[in-house]
Amino acid sequence: MSKKASIIATGSELTEGIIVDRNSNYIAQKLKEVGVETLKIINIKDDLNLIKKTLEDSLSISDIIILTGGLGPTKDDLTVRAVAEVLNLGIVFNESVYEDIKKYYSKRVSKSLEILKKQAYVIEGAQVLPNLMGSAPGQKVTITEKVIYLLPGPFREASYMFDNYILPELEHEKSNKKYECVLYFYGLTEAEFMDSVSKYVENLDYSTKIEEYVGPSLRLRLENKEEFDNIFNMIINEFPDNFIGLDRLEVTLFNELVEKNWKISFAESCTGGMISDIFVSVPGVSEVFVGSVVSYSNDLKQKMLQVKENTLKKFGAVSTETVLEMVKGLKELTNADLCVSVSGIAGPTGGTAEKPVGTVYFGLYFEDQLFSTKKIFEGNREDIRKRASYYALWSGLQAIRNQVGKSIKEWDCLSSYLSY
Repeated sequence: MSKKASIIATGSELTEGIIVDRNSNYIAQKLKEVGVETLKIINIKDDLNLIKKTLEDSLSISDIIILTGGLGPTKDDLTVRAVAEVLNLGIVFNESVYEDIKKYYSKRVSKSLEILKKQAYVIEGAQVLPNLMGSAPGQKVTITEKVIYLLPGPFREASYMFDNYILPELEHEKSNKKYECVLYFYGLTEAEFMDSVSKYVENLDYSTKIEEYVGPSLRLRLENKEEFDNIFNMIINEFPDNFIGLDRLEVTLFNELVEKNWKISFAESCTGGMISDIFVSVPGVSEVFVGSVVSYSNDLKQKMLQVKENTLKKFGAVSTETVLEMVKGLKELTNADLCVSVSGIAGPTGGTAEKPVGTVYFGLYFEDQLFSTKKIFEGNREDIRKRASYYALWSGLQAIRNQVGKSIKEWDCLSSYLSY
């Protein structure tokens, strides 16, 4: 039976929306990897009674409780006191901890600060978890078969201490190995996706979420390898034309470019460099990414990408003809195996009856073939730019898989434009 955990993040800066709780998200993902189920994640303000009540509730349902925040030297740092009072334990001053704190601050301040002594008080019987990234130590308190971990609030400190002290213990205790993967899909709503696949996962351990501007992802966890493989294949077969892979879109595109030994480049207009920004977030992307041209103005489209002045006058910057000339010019400039061009109207103004806001044209050039398509995206300016960026990445993935113009009917093959 897998262990259950509760994560409690303390701090009025969290409940007031001043900062985002990165710790809980990080810890929950790591717990899942070692087979620990997170039952709840709670953000609570710096209030002693509220922290105590939340801790008591968590102890009633969880084997592991992880608290972050509230270990600092100020009066609103209440975590140590709250845990001690709930467990009816004392708090003792730890001289060794205090010496470590003084050493840490001696490099940063010129005098000894009396206020720092508060961080050297430890719950009676607790194991001290040294903080090599900051001053406040972590603590581990064991009560019968339950464990409470206290971690500092700063993400750099909390994540380091979790990875180095807590995670190794949980990995050592891990049992009942499960086969696990995440399946990513493009262009589906969660409702239509689950309507088709729910029959396969009804009695399984799974979770879903929507990757914004992309589509749903499904995390599967099974103990039986044969059953895992069968369900995996059945789900993919439900949406073969929408299946991205076992990682995010940009990562999958990168991996398949590496496998095919292809280089890629982008010519961006309305997306303003966003496609490239998303793609270069993948480590090692320089292995496949030649570069991009952000040709926002018509003048730059002509100078950098050799788009004809007559094309722009006759058809406009947002047109099939323009994106095809953009992608041809990009090919000549970068000589990438796969070239992608984008031009559209992100709004909020600039739309017409014929080309409303959200109209975006795409061009592809690969294996001596030219393709073009037109999409109309909904949303505000940011939404349209992001939808267009992810569609461009998805289009690149389809090109690599040789699906453009075959299973995807919306693309037009316009290789006659090669000599245009």
